[in-house]
Parts: sequence; C-alpha cells; structure tokens
Amino acid sequence: MNKRSSHKIRRISFGTTVLAGTVILFYIFGCYSSRTAEEEDEVAIALDWNKFVLVAEMHTEGYRGPVVSRAYGYIGLAAYEASLPGLAGNFQSFSSRFEGLILPDAPPVEQFDIRTSLNACYATILSKFFLSAPDPTRREFAKLAERWEMVIGDKMDSTSIRLSKAFGREVAIAVYTWSSTDSLGFRANHHNYDRNYVPPVGDGKWVASMDFPMPPLLPYWGKVRPFVIATSSYQAKTLPAYSTQTNQSFYVQALELISLNKPLSAENQWIAEFWNDDHPGLTFTPPGHWLAITNQVIEKEHPPIEKTMETYLRVGFALGDAMIASWYNKYEFNLERPETYIQKHIDPTWRPFSPSPSFPSYPSGHALMGAASAEVLTAMYGPGYKMTDNSHFGREEFAVKPRSFNSFDQMAKENALSRILLGVHWRMDAEEGLRLGALIGKQVNQLEIERKLTE
Repeated sequence: MNKRSSHKIRRISFGTTVLAGTVILFYIFGCYSSRTAEEEDEVAIALDWNKFVLVAEMHTEGYRGPVVSRAYGYIGLAAYEASLPGLAGNFQSFSSRFEGLILPDAPPVEQFDIRTSLNACYATILSKFFLSAPDPTRREFAKLAERWEMVIGDKMDSTSIRLSKAFGREVAIAVYTWSSTDSLGFRANHHNYDRNYVPPVGDGKWVASMDFPMPPLLPYWGKVRPFVIATSSYQAKTLPAYSTQTNQSFYVQALELISLNKPLSAENQWIAEFWNDDHPGLTFTPPGHWLAITNQVIEKEHPPIEKTMETYLRVGFALGDAMIASWYNKYEFNLERPETYIQKHIDPTWRPFSPSPSFPSYPSGHALMGAASAEVLTAMYGPGYKMTDNSHFGREEFAVKPRSFNSFDQMAKENALSRILLGVHWRMDAEEGLRLGALIGKQVNQLEIERKLTE
C-alpha cells in the first residue's frame, strides 16, 4: 500500500468513529475526494518546473527542436519515477522496460514525500540538461528550487526531507546517466549542424536556402534512441513523381504557396506567426509550444498528481519520438523546400514569409509533433477540449494574440497549416506529418504504466 492510499484509509476510519448514518457517507466521500495543501503543492511543483523548462530552452544555446523534445522525454520519465513511490494506484516503474536504466531503491513509504522528491529531481536533471544555460537563467533556476524547499521544509520532518530529497536526486542522476548511453542524442546541443554531411544531389533534392545558408541540422537524428516507437515502422508515404509540369502535384502545390503569400491575409499571418516558434533566443521551440499548451491544461484542470505525472510523461515521449520519426524520414527522402522549387521553376524572386529551416522538407516536423501531442492530450482530457492558447501572451515582436480552439485536434491541424502559410512546407509535408504523428500518439497512448490487477 502506498503512502497516499494509507492516508485516505486513515481519514475514512476517523470519520466513521465520529459521525453516523447518512452524514457518515457524505463525510467519507467528501474527505476522500478533497485535496490537502500538500497534494496541491505536488501539482504546483511539477507545473512550476515545466514552465521553467521553457525559459531554460529559450536561453540555452543549441536547444533546437529535436534536442529539446528528447530532453522532455527524459525529464518526464525522471519526474514520474521520482514521484512513483507516493502515487495512488498500481503505477509501475520503467526500469524493466528500458534496458540499462538502473534506478535507486525508494525510501520507506511512511518517510517519502512526493513534493521533496519531485523538487530535487527536477532541480537535478534540469541542471544537467541545461548545464550551459546562461548565468541569469541558472540563478532563476536556483531560486525556484530554494523557494519550494522553504515551502516544503515548514511542514516536514527532517528525516523524510533528507530521504526524499536523496531519492529524487538519485533518480534524476540515474535517468540522466541512462540518457548518456544514447550517444547520438546525448549533448547534441553542442553540435547541431553537421558540416561533414553530404546530401544527395539531383532533381528535387534538398539544398540550403540562399537566405539561410546553414549546414544541415542533425542529419543523424533519425537514429537516436526512441522511447516508445520502433522508428523504422513509421515510414512516410512515397512521394509523387518529381515534375515541373503545370498539371502535376509539385507544381500545383507550389502555386498554392505562391497564391497564399500574395500577400498573407491578416488571419493567415496570425496563424503562421502564432505557431512558428522558430526563433532561437526569442521564443521557445516548436515542441516547446506543445509543452506550453500542456502546462496551460495542467494549470486549468489541476488534476491529481497521478494524472499530472502521466500527462508530462506521455507528452514528453510523444514529442521525443515524433521528432525522431520526422528526422528519420526527412533525411531518407531529402526533399527540397518549396522555395527552391519555386525559384528554379516558377519565380526566381519569390521568398517565403519566413526563411526555410536548414533541413529537408518531407514530412513536416511541426505537423508530426502536433498530431502526436494532440492524440495524447485528447486521450487524457477529451476530444472536445476547449481552450484559449496563451503560449505567447505578452509578446510584442510578432502576431501573438491568443487563439481559441475547440479541440486539440483542431490545434494540431492549424499548427500543420501554419507551415504552408509560412511558405516553408508543401501541403503533402503537412498531411503526412499529421498522419504519422497521430499514429505515434496512438502508440504512446497504448503504453501501459499501471499494472492490471488479477482477479
């Protein structure tokens, strides 16, 4: 029996000795469903640290989309494992699922405090993933850890604090150590661009944009270790035959982009800029937008700690694996960006609304990660979840007014559309990204993290 369950049983037993009749039942169920201040703190700690992740990634050099999405997976895993001894239910560890992941033994349940363990875990693993964060960010990082230590310390005995803090730290170190065994992904923020990669040459093959002439971004990322999927099982559909004929797919889709950008309507510019998130040092990353959405859901719903930990775990896995699958396919197909095609075959003066990123086009990473995240969030919070996305609230550099949605699926589809409106993706990139991302999200949803009780 875990700590949370034993507390609830003691609470019910106390009620039955004091009250009688119908009043007893109301008291029991009311006490059972109510939350203590400590339980509120548990969710608040997870939310605070995941908000801080967005600050850290924004200001830490090299944290581009694939790199940060991988970090989300490991951070979510560490936090889940660090809270596991105090979760109600039959949640199980991933130590047997992930070969090489060796986790510490938990302290006695009566001396375990989720808040202390979580705070120590987040502080430890973020300090390792964001080791090269600038000093102001690291100072804010320390303040957050200290603030929660002070809140918790007023309510806990010293032995529980010591044991729980040690456990959280050890879990974080164990997960980070395991992350280092994935040599391709580990510390990839130090070598984003590969000048030694030689892309294939030929009609329709990717070349760097003349306006963004950078080497290819992480061309090996499709071989990084995934969390849930078997990467090679998520092959993108074969591309249509490359053609410059006016009645063929490539030409027709190129004309669509030209038409949309003559110029972008105010609504389309709003959509395009709202989902762009591709300005290192200015905004969080594209996967960061989906973490920001997840944070807003947690803040709005304030679910129990069990659901909170599961949400961050599954969203982290979905984003991490979606980016791996996207990059696997991008460098398999090595498809040129629309601007290259348009400038060669239609209008040499044409430019997209935003410079094309320095990696191949097909399929869209934005679409993949959005669809994967949407599948996870829909499974956990419902298919008709209405929310206003305030991810960029308060920014003045671009069109960032909040946008309202009727479902996570609607958000994912608009996110995919935004890349077409920017002029950096073909429609087929977005459509195939949505298809693959949804499949990945569904597989993440099938991941069993609670043991089924035998009858």
